[in-house]
Amino acid sequence: MANFLGNLSVFDYKIHEWEVFYGKLTQFIKLNTISISNQSAVLLTHLSDESYRLVRNLVHPDKLEERTYSELVKVLNGHFTPKRSTFADRAKFYEAIKSDGETIEEWAARLRGLAVYCEFGTELDTLLRDRFVLGFGTGHERDKLFERDSKTLTLAEALEVAQKASCARQARAGGAGAVVVKEEPVFYVRAGAGGVARSAAGQAAAGAGQAAAG
Repeated sequence: MANFLGNLSVFDYKIHEWEVFYGKLTQFIKLNTISISNQSAVLLTHLSDESYRLVRNLVHPDKLEERTYSELVKVLNGHFTPKRSTFADRAKFYEAIKSDGETIEEWAARLRGLAVYCEFGTELDTLLRDRFVLGFGTGHERDKLFERDSKTLTLAEALEVAQKASCARQARAGGAGAVVVKEEPVFYVRAGAGGVARSAAGQAAAGAGQAAAG
């Protein structure tokens, strides 16, 4: 059995996303310089039983062995790739807001994912920046971002501003929770003849001890 570089998991259409698997499959074939004549075999041997049956049914009455790799991919793309609505994809993008517990980096990455099928063209960076800023709820990060000039602020700069504001907010929150220990002032009483100087607190403690002994 040939030793391949990398690892390509078995595709199960019930739990996996075809688009993701196909991307990994493409890189696997490229990495191992698999010949065109063997590419369909690599695809078919990395399908679960249910997925294999599905492909076999999709090409019926043809046999799987009669279809090329490109033909099989075309059939699978047609089956698993739904017809998209640009307006629906844009609606999801425009309505997106940063979730509680979602990091700033995760928020930025999620926005990029939502924009994939929106066909924003040359306006992509501007719209990503706007949604990134407006998706923040009321708080220090949003306030700091609103202080910046929309004519010059880039997405990368907005990300940096939000990260710094988040760090500052967390630092203040940590400082507010610190325990403050109040220090009582120390007053020294001048010693009498042959005595030793003693603080007021120490003198009070000594007096209490003598009273207890009496």
